[in-house]
Amino acid sequence: MIMTKATASKTTANAKTTENATFKAAQETVEQAAKTAQETVQTATKAAQDSVKQATQEATKGFEKVTAFNKANYEALVASSKIAAETAQSVNADFVETTKAAVEKNVADVKTLFAAKTPAEFFELQTSMLKGRYDDFVAEATKFNEAATKTTNDVVAPLKARYEAVAEEFNLPQAK
Repeated sequence: MIMTKATASKTTANAKTTENATFKAAQETVEQAAKTAQETVQTATKAAQDSVKQATQEATKGFEKVTAFNKANYEALVASSKIAAETAQSVNADFVETTKAAVEKNVADVKTLFAAKTPAEFFELQTSMLKGRYDDFVAEATKFNEAATKTTNDVVAPLKARYEAVAEEFNLPQAK
C-alpha cells in the first residue's frame, strides 16, 4: 500500500489531533488530581486547626476550673486560719483577765484569812473561799468548753463548706 502525500498528511494531522486530545485529557486529569489533593489538604488542615482550637479551649477551661478550685480551697483555708487566730487572741485576752482577777481574789482572800480572830473563823472563811473557788473553776471550765466547741465549729465551717462543694461536684459522700 502506497501512501500518498495527502493521506500521509491526513494521518499526521489525525495523529496530532489524537496526541493533542490525549495530552489535553492527561493535563485535565493532572489538574483535577491536583485540585482534589489541594482540597483534601485544605480540609485536613482545617480539621486539624479546628481540633487544636477545640483542644486548646478545653484545656483552658480545665485550667481555669483547676485554678478556681484551688483558689476556693485557699480562701477556705485562709478564712479558717483567720477565725483560729482571732479566737486564739480572744482566749489569750480572757486568760490574762482571768489570771489577773484570780491574783486579786487571792490577795483579798489572804487578807481576809489574816483578819480572822479565831481558828474556827479561819476555817469557816477558808471553807467558804474553797467553795467559791470550786464554783469559779466549774464556771471557767464550762465557759472554756463552750468556747472550744464554738471555736472548733467556727474554724471547721469554711473547710466543711469547701468539702461539701467538692463532694457535690465529684459525687463524693457529704459531710455530716
